[in-house]
Amino acid sequence: MNMSNVELLPSSLREQSISKREIVLPLLAVLEAIDFFESREIQILGWEGWIKDVQGRVGHGSAPQGTVSLEDLSVQEAIKLCRTTIVSEATQWEKDNQGTTDVLHFCITVRA
Repeated sequence: MNMSNVELLPSSLREQSISKREIVLPLLAVLEAIDFFESREIQILGWEGWIKDVQGRVGHGSAPQGTVSLEDLSVQEAIKLCRTTIVSEATQWEKDNQGTTDVLHFCITVRA
């Protein structure tokens, strides 16, 4: 399993990842990636929030914590949980960080 998770994505999504090794995408792209994984029955193991600032620095900062391991859930249950929690956490983050130039991203781990 030497392939990085990000290599699983179609190039249009892979190019939007702010990491070359991990899947780290802005909200709309991460939802598209979740749809992609669902269509291929790829298990999502979890997600966490990342922040990219205007200087291009990346870190966890004020980002949402994310999930614990989802490996005990079915593919469909994990997909549904990720969609729901990512959207609600993004909404809350936007509300809590109005006026920021930081951009919230989501790191998704999958079983390759």
